Order: sequence, then C-alpha cells, then structure tokens
Amino acid sequence: MYFGINTIAYQTLIIDKHSEGQNQLLDYVIELRNELKNYHILPYALTDNPTLLAFMNNPQDEVLTNRLQRQLEDLTHVSKTQDWFILSTEGDLMVSSEQSPNFKLDDYFNKTNLSNVLKDQQGEYILVSGYNPELYKSAHLVLAPVYSSTGLAGAIAVRINVSSLIERWNLLEDLVVMTDQNSLIFLASKLNRILESNWLDDYIDVQFVNKTRSKIYSLNNERYLLQNVTLDDLNWQIHYLSNLRGIQAKARSIAFVSLGIFALVFLFWLYRRERSLKIASKLENEILIADSAQRQRVLIENTHVGLLQLTKHGEISFVNPMGLRYFGQGSKLNSHYLSEFLPNHLENKNALSFINSLQRQSIGSNKSVSNLLEQEVVLQKDNGQTFPALLSISSLEWRHSQGYLVTLIDISKRKKAELNLLEANTRLEKRVLERTQALEAAQKELLSTEKLAAIGQMSTAIAHELNQPLTGIRTLAYTAELLLKRQDSEQALKVLSDLQSLVVRMQSLTSELKVLAYRRPEQLAPTSIKESIKHAIESLGEEVQGASWDIQLNDLDLVTAESTRLERIFLNLISNSIQACSESKITPNIKISQQEQGEKIIISYQDNGPGIEQNKLTHIFEPFFTTKPIGKGLGLGLAISANLAKDMNGTLIASYNDSSQLVFRLTLSKA
Repeated sequence: MYFGINTIAYQTLIIDKHSEGQNQLLDYVIELRNELKNYHILPYALTDNPTLLAFMNNPQDEVLTNRLQRQLEDLTHVSKTQDWFILSTEGDLMVSSEQSPNFKLDDYFNKTNLSNVLKDQQGEYILVSGYNPELYKSAHLVLAPVYSSTGLAGAIAVRINVSSLIERWNLLEDLVVMTDQNSLIFLASKLNRILESNWLDDYIDVQFVNKTRSKIYSLNNERYLLQNVTLDDLNWQIHYLSNLRGIQAKARSIAFVSLGIFALVFLFWLYRRERSLKIASKLENEILIADSAQRQRVLIENTHVGLLQLTKHGEISFVNPMGLRYFGQGSKLNSHYLSEFLPNHLENKNALSFINSLQRQSIGSNKSVSNLLEQEVVLQKDNGQTFPALLSISSLEWRHSQGYLVTLIDISKRKKAELNLLEANTRLEKRVLERTQALEAAQKELLSTEKLAAIGQMSTAIAHELNQPLTGIRTLAYTAELLLKRQDSEQALKVLSDLQSLVVRMQSLTSELKVLAYRRPEQLAPTSIKESIKHAIESLGEEVQGASWDIQLNDLDLVTAESTRLERIFLNLISNSIQACSESKITPNIKISQQEQGEKIIISYQDNGPGIEQNKLTHIFEPFFTTKPIGKGLGLGLAISANLAKDMNGTLIASYNDSSQLVFRLTLSKA
C-alpha cells in the first residue's frame, strides 16, 4: 500500500513539476528575446557612419583605421557590450575594439562560415554563435551588413554577453542549458556539472498517468525532469532540467503520512466493526437462545417419547405431555417417586434397584450413580393397567445442581409384534423341518437311482471289457484241448501262452476297478517326487523303452502325499502318453518340471502326443470317458488319478499352454 500511495503522489507531483517547467521555459524564452532585442539594433547605429564608409572604401588608410577603432572602443563602453568588430565580405577581421585581449575571433568562428552568413542574410538581423572546444566556451555575435556604392562591403559585429541573464534567474537546484544548431553548449547554469558533450543521450522516456510524455535525465547521481524548447529563428534550444530529489522526498513523506492516516482510520474501523460484531453477536445469541428454548419446548411437548425429569434423589419434577399420556391424563406425577409406578415384576428388578439407589443418596452428596440405558420394564398406569416400556435414565448436571432425565417408550406394539414373530418362526421352523426331511428322502432316492445308473453303466462297460478276453479264453482253451488230443504239444504251449496274456489283461482291468474302491489314506507323509516318478517308470518296464525324458526336479523337494497313490498318478499319465504316441507312431518325448507357489508345489507334465480336442477337455476326468478305440481301455485312468490327488489334499487339472500343448498340473502341499 505504501508503494501505491508513493507512486500516485510521485506521479501527481511530477505532473505539477512538468506543468511548472513549461511555464518557466516560456518565461525564460520571453526574457531571452527581450535581452536579444536590446542588442540587435546596436550594429545598425554604425552602418551609415561616414568614417566607416570611408574606411570600407580605403581600408589601408591608417588615420581612418585609428579613428574607427576609437569609435568602436567608445561604443563598447557605452553599449556595455564585450567587443566590436569590422569584418570584410570574406569574413576577415579588419578592425576591432580590442577590449578583450584574450579573445580571438578565429578561435570561435570560421571566416568562411561568417562570409557565407553575410552573403546569405544580406540586409537582415544576424545572430551567430561560435564555440571554442579547447576552452569549452562560446561566443555570440550580432551582425549588420555594411554597403558601399559597389554593394556589400562587409559587416559590423558586436560580441554580446547573455551569461548574465541566467545568473539573474533563480534556479536553486534546477539547471538551464542553451545549445546552438550543432547541439553545442554555449551557456549553462552550474556548467561544471556537465562533463560530456553528448550529455543529452543519458535519458529515459516516461509517460505520466495523464498520458503526458517526457524525459528523465540523470546527471551526477541526480535525476532531472528534462524539458526543452527550440528558438527556430536562432536555431537555439533552451533545456530546463527540474531536480526531482525534492519530489521524491515529498512523495515519500506523503506516502508515510497517508499510510499513518489510513492505519488510524483502519484501526478505528476495526474497533467499530468489532464493537458492532459483539453487539450483533450478543443479539444473535439472545435470539438463538430464545429460539432454542422455543424449539426445545416444541420438541418436548410434541415428541413421541415420554420425558421425565428427576431430582438427584429420584423425585419427579417434570413430565412432558407424552409421559402424562402414558400414565393417564389425570395422573399427578410431580413430587412422586418413579419407583411408585414400577410394580414388583421380575422385569423391573434392575430399574427398581437403580432408582432405590438414587433415593438412598445423602442430601449433601453431589456424587451421581451411573446411567441406566434401554432397560425393558413394566409400568403401571393410574387405572392399574400395566404396559411394557423401554426405560433410560441419564444423569444431568447444571451449574449448582444435578438431576436425571428419564425417557420412556411404549413398546406394547413391539412386544405384540415380537410374540407374533416368535409364533411365525416356530411355524416356519416346523415347515422347514418337514421340507428338510422330505428333501433328504428325495435325495436318498435320487442317490440310489444315480448309483443304480452308475452301476448299470459300469456293468455294461465291465461286461464289454471282460467278454472279449473271456471269449478268447474259451476259444483258446478249446483249441488247446484239441491240440493236446492230437498230441501237438508245441502248438498247445503257444495257445496256452496266448491264454495267459488274456488272463493278465483281465487282471489289469480288475486292478483298476480295485483302485476306485481305495479308501482315503489315514496319514500322509513327506514323499519324494523324483522317487515316485522313478518307480512308476520301472513299473512300466519295456513299454517305456525308446522314450525321451526331460525331468527337471529337485532331489530335496518333498510333498505331503502317499507314495503308492503318487506313483499310480504318474503311472497312469506316462502310460497314456506311451499309448497315444504309439498310436500316432511317434517317439514319446515326456517333460516333467516343478515350481513352488507359496506352500504348494506344482508338478507340470506334458508330452508330444496328439492331445485332445478343446471341447472334450472338460470331460477327461470323468469315469469311463475315453478317446481310445473299443477294447483299448475303460477311461478310468485319469478319473482315478484325479481322485488320488484329491485324497492327498491336492488337485490334478489339464489345460493348454501358450504353445497349444496339453499340460497336466498336479498340485500338492509342500512337506
């Protein structure tokens, strides 16, 4: 804020200074022209002088020269000028008053320039300025042409002094500088402050708030407002430099004073505002208190809850309309104890104990007992009827006293609803029990039907699988009997060998059926994965010859399993791979790897077989599902393997990997 006021004050003062400078410049121009007006007629007083005209015709005449020189000296004293000169048309000095022995005309003026000026300005008032760069001084000549019978013969020149004019001006801290047509300084107040001939270059353009444009000039660490005016007839410029130091100090003073006044006004405003706010707050609080009291009265009178106020000894001091309605409109409850309206029922035991403790308190004791919250009680009306209610007692404290607030809620409807709900629950439980028994009976019947269907399906498959070898056995037995009768022992032995292979096939079938009936293992133990796979491969014997193996297992990793079941799972998987590759006439390539996942170990099994169609993948673990031709298997291997994995708290799943290869994943717990 200080800077804003300072800026505004500074702008206002500098605008006034600018206007004052313009007026001052106008006064200086008027004074300068009046001063020059007194000089420009001086040389014309001598142009018709007979001695001068005779001298111009005969400049070599010494008598005329001496006479003319004395006249020039007299004119110098009379006119209070500095020097008088007689010049030729070529600008040469012919005669002078010689009043200034240190002044040489050639040091200030070029005769060629003077000659040109005389010829260009014939018959007119001429003012010429000259400058001596070595002495940093200027000189001013007022010229008047001199004519003879043959024309322009020369000129009379008077050197005038305008320095006294500036000395008469009361400038104080301001500066005035005059420059000629070449921007050379020929007159200045306090000239010693101006050090460079290009002093006018060190300025900045400014624009005031009233859109006036001006220049700020810097000189000797001082800032000046620069204004100038050009005298067209003389080709002079008057530069007026107003010192801004006083303006800056005055602007700061105005800013400080304004800031102080504003601070006082602001403090007074704050005081008035605070006082008004306090008065308004007090009025608002009174209104709020009155409104709050009115609201409380309305709430208490219109609430659907009975409200009672007790003294610290349990005596009723206030009852709202709903409380009176609960106990009867004609009830007189004030000055009575709440315990009088609580009959001696089992439900009222805790409430009576709490209220009696209030009545037993000493009169001088300020200590209150704990609150009683949402206690179901039975209350008695004035006509002797009772009703169930939800009772809460909370302590209240005022500045000099204490008491209790009692809330009563009639729960007759809720109790009736609870009774109806209890009866409905009893009926519902009875119906649920009946439906459960019916469902259990239906489930048993359905299970029996499913078992019979499964047994029928299994019987058909088993009969089909057993009939083929039995038919072969019967045929081979009959053939062996004929061969023995013919005493063809060698052929009979071959037939008996074929008969034995059929028996082995039937034994393998019955062993798979026996596995389905395995019980869950009673106890699982740490089992080596690698050893189980090794035993499974050894059990297959010659069937796995020629197969390629890629087994990536850790010898130290153990799983919680049963070795027999784990071997059976790998036996079924390897056997299926060997058979599938054999049917496709490719060399089996089996890869087994493992990975840990938390407390589980996942064993991945895959081969290079043809796999299975995607739509059949979800059925491969179903019993009796097989993709093999009739007589090549029952479709129990994978179903048995999945059940064995489940018995060991694991899982066996099948899916395709990113390379579209069928992968079996056996997941078991880490030992």
